[in-house]
Amino acid sequence: MKRENPVNCGRADILIKWIMFTAAITGMAIISAFYPIQGNVPLIVLPCILVLLKAKPVFFERLKLTTLLVMRIAIIFAALKFFNPQVYVDFIMLALIVNILEATFTDLLRYKKYFNAVSGFALAIGVITLRGLWQWNAPFGNYYLAEGVIPAVTIFYIIAYTIWNWIFVTNEFSDSVALMHVGFLLAPILGCICTWQLGAFGGFGMWLLLRANSLAIGGWMQIGAKNWFEREYHSPRFEAFVNWTKQRKVQIAAMILNVGLMVAAIVITMMNGGIRFEFAPFFL
Repeated sequence: MKRENPVNCGRADILIKWIMFTAAITGMAIISAFYPIQGNVPLIVLPCILVLLKAKPVFFERLKLTTLLVMRIAIIFAALKFFNPQVYVDFIMLALIVNILEATFTDLLRYKKYFNAVSGFALAIGVITLRGLWQWNAPFGNYYLAEGVIPAVTIFYIIAYTIWNWIFVTNEFSDSVALMHVGFLLAPILGCICTWQLGAFGGFGMWLLLRANSLAIGGWMQIGAKNWFEREYHSPRFEAFVNWTKQRKVQIAAMILNVGLMVAAIVITMMNGGIRFEFAPFFL
């Protein structure tokens, strides 16, 4: 995506706008996570529909946002117990693999970013270290958690995914949008920290759900106001940083780190009971 008529906004102006944006999607992602009907519908479902109808996104944007919208609608039916909610969670884990592979093949075939593609394949395999479970006994709300056998596995996956996905974004979009995606990727991590006090019912186990929500929220914002973000988030300093991350040595270092984290996650999983998965019945 090319930036049109960039404006060199002041560093303080950009920082304030970015903080407000990140705080907004973090808050909305948390509300939508706990309340898939009362929060998810007004904050994600309806805005996505309006953007798809009014903003006239290009094919790729329409496809991506439509996919996110379908999943956010499906969780409503899961929360209402139209079918076994655990089936939805199992499908989400599969969808995560598909989503990662889609971006990975884009890196590999379109942009020839072989090092980040290796990271992507490692992350797709690494999904086996996470287990998603619907929280039947949560103190409030209707939601699911996705965690490794121990917290370190979950954290390793979050770190590797965040690095890999941001590098993918810098290949796909301009530096202005890459700055937005720092907020996209930081929001679910901040959300995990905010829900830490819930103990077993919060924390880093909420990352996958919060990531899906923040991506959908950020998606309708990015598509609906793309020209504004391109103009207002342009920073020569950040553009220089993005260019630095595209260096071969930096990409190799990121690949080594990501693959190492996934290997560690798999080894720890195998040492603590192995892969944990069983198909849930469709109806309760």
